[in-house]
Amino acid sequence: MSLILHRSAKRGSAEHGWLHSRFSFSFAEYHNPARMGFGALRVINDDLIEAGSGFGMHPHKNMEIVSIVTKGSLVHKDSEGNHGTIHAGEIQYMSAGSGVFHSEHAADESDTSIFQIWIHPAQNGGTPRYEQRSFIHHDKTDKWVTLISGDGRDDSITIKQDAAVYSAEVTIGKTISIPPVRTGHGRLIFIVEGKVDIADHTLEARDELQITDEEEYTLLALTESTVLLFDVPMHQN
Repeated sequence: MSLILHRSAKRGSAEHGWLHSRFSFSFAEYHNPARMGFGALRVINDDLIEAGSGFGMHPHKNMEIVSIVTKGSLVHKDSEGNHGTIHAGEIQYMSAGSGVFHSEHAADESDTSIFQIWIHPAQNGGTPRYEQRSFIHHDKTDKWVTLISGDGRDDSITIKQDAAVYSAEVTIGKTISIPPVRTGHGRLIFIVEGKVDIADHTLEARDELQITDEEEYTLLALTESTVLLFDVPMHQN
């Protein structure tokens, strides 16, 4: 089957008082052998971090980590000397490489909402890397904007994998194409907000559609909708 729909309500969850998480794939105490990732895409975590709270220094290794901030601000520090505040509409990228420690906290002023994405790198090891970029002024109306890619195309953040993440804000009643991918790649559509139709599948906020064929599909917005599109190799590295 080339189209597989996963509903938001079926995701894993964790409540830690200051942290409210929903997991698309197995993570921490949530383990589902049928949901271990999608090709090179390992994690989509939907996190709300309460103001002034966060993750203390902890290690990562051999993972490409992308945080999309949708509300509030995220304060980052790491063992490589990087320190930055990522605001809503901005994206943080950290390549863990051969090993790095980092901390992340919501700013004191307000709760912070992020999507944390982990992608297996094409090659393990290497020097850790850090970057943050604002996409606030990119026009995403009824078209895809490239947020990250393996080659830095369209002024996107360059990661260490032949993968890409796109974002679009689709007007009610409008359609946009979901372009085909190369052999060996798959696509995952994640609805951030709104309601859409793809190939007679209706998806609502936080629903996910996995596409494992190479056909072109059309997305119809049934309400104003914000959508993420992942293009990833179907092997881990």
